[in-house]
Amino acid sequence: MIEIDKRAYQSIKNFSRIIYRKVIKNKEELPEHEDIIELYYNGKFVAKAIYNPKSVIIKILTTEREEIDYNFFYKRIERAKYYREEVLNYKDVYRWIYAEADSLPNIIFDKYNELGALQLMSKLIERRYLKDLVNAFFDLSNLESIYVKKGKKGEKIKERVFGNKEKKETIIKEGEAKFIVNVKGHKTGFFLDQRENRLALEKFIKPGDRVLDVFCYTGGFSVHAAIRGAYVTGIDLSKKALSVAEQNMEINNIPKDRYEFIEGNAFEILTDLADRGEKYDVVILDPPAFTRDEDDIKRALKAYSTINYLGIKLAKRIFVTCSCSHHIDKEMFKRVVFSSAFRAKKNMFLIEYRGQAPDHPIDIANKNLEYLKCIFFYVKN
Repeated sequence: MIEIDKRAYQSIKNFSRIIYRKVIKNKEELPEHEDIIELYYNGKFVAKAIYNPKSVIIKILTTEREEIDYNFFYKRIERAKYYREEVLNYKDVYRWIYAEADSLPNIIFDKYNELGALQLMSKLIERRYLKDLVNAFFDLSNLESIYVKKGKKGEKIKERVFGNKEKKETIIKEGEAKFIVNVKGHKTGFFLDQRENRLALEKFIKPGDRVLDVFCYTGGFSVHAAIRGAYVTGIDLSKKALSVAEQNMEINNIPKDRYEFIEGNAFEILTDLADRGEKYDVVILDPPAFTRDEDDIKRALKAYSTINYLGIKLAKRIFVTCSCSHHIDKEMFKRVVFSSAFRAKKNMFLIEYRGQAPDHPIDIANKNLEYLKCIFFYVKN
């Protein structure tokens, strides 16, 4: 019987779905390998949770005495679908499962029309429950194929395909824009968390604007700017991603003389552009996470400071800056951007502070689910 302390008990009762190993009173009773454990407080059942001895975090599966089986997954997946389709009015494309937010820790699932991308961050889930998971997704949808992927580098999750193994690509719609999604690509194939921010960008674009999209990946922000009449320059380190970005421009009927994509190091390219005195009406920064853990925050802040300084120097009217680093919170990120603006000797109005799309929900007791920061600024010249 694994006993937790009073603080952890109250936390779970207040909807938290994460506790830490230090709250376990009898740690010697914890299993040697990843497993589902039952938690008790003063001898009374509290929850079932996933325990991994390699992690200090223990993730709550359920506070009910229920079996972890097909019905367990089906009910949670059905409830998550209701929120996306009936509350948010998303129909064909959305993040269907977002880990603890949907009471399914270590599981992320994105739906792209008839294709699904399932990220797993638990070998236990893969080994014991993958078949139940996949069957529940198929039973609740029109999916043809589900691609299983590992959620983090180094995990021993076997990548595989269920359903139609030939079906790996589709075209999704996002407002008036269209995008190619290949689920054999990076993680899930397309970043849905920026959906609402990409749509929000359109109202700030004027026909003829010069737009610089830095870390453009497959051209999400670039396409939305281009369909509003902008001339777009996109920068990314990945040649493969830029190839898809060009295809996305083509399927949206954007003339070739209205865009260019540059392969290379964004820091070096922006430094060169700034040295040459280049200016863009709109500059967008959407970098990858500069840190994956708390030990690397100092280095990450330095990177954010440099890239924002360069972006602000290049921006004439609108500056959009993002961070997807979990360990850089809102205030920390905002301070870095403000400091970069002072350094660039540019005054700015904060137009809007935005975050991740609502199909990546943040519930009241699990703030760790919040990671995306996206700030729109007006640059005063």
